[in-house]
Amino acid sequence: MFAGSVLIGFTLIGFAVWLHFNDQHGWQHESFDGELDRQYLSRRRRSRRWVHLIFGMSGFFSIVAAIAGPGTVWMGAWACVALSLMTIVLLAGLDAIRTLRYQSRKRPEIHRSLLDQED
Repeated sequence: MFAGSVLIGFTLIGFAVWLHFNDQHGWQHESFDGELDRQYLSRRRRSRRWVHLIFGMSGFFSIVAAIAGPGTVWMGAWACVALSLMTIVLLAGLDAIRTLRYQSRKRPEIHRSLLDQED
């Protein structure tokens, strides 16, 4: 149980660091040119920073549970991990809604640029 908790903890912390690094340095094939793109990117980065922090805290609580061993601290730490991961799922849903709204506002701009390229 100790090794599993530590492994999960360090995996979550590593995943949070990896996500944060990629979000700060940009994902492959990602380009943001216009003002609408910059607004979306700044909002996305701000909200995803919270997700990365919550992932890292989940890893920390998993490691705390491993060190504490079975008992009330162990139960509390794993309850925090479960609640934080459910929060991440909720925030991911909100991020998906924000992305859909951005794409619907971006679509006319994409159509105009494609029509201009055809001419």
